[in-house]
Amino acid sequence: MTLNKSAPMPMPRDGPKAPVGQRKTINTLLPDDCRWPIGDPQGADFHFCGKRKADGPYCDFHMRQGFQPARPRAVQYRPRDAA
Repeated sequence: MTLNKSAPMPMPRDGPKAPVGQRKTINTLLPDDCRWPIGDPQGADFHFCGKRKADGPYCDFHMRQGFQPARPRAVQYRPRDAA
């Protein structure tokens, strides 16, 4: 098995799991709680992160996960058609 060394390591999807008693539903979210959705909204175990928010709607972990900086694009120059 050969590993592709150029591929970035994936970030954990939802971060550390919140204990069942600390999970937040839409009815138990407070104004300073992280609103990162976890799970399938149609599933019984759907909940929100609920940790203390940073700047914006998410905690520090989910802010980094959701708002990653854009990668620079390579500039491609195309010659103009000689008409």
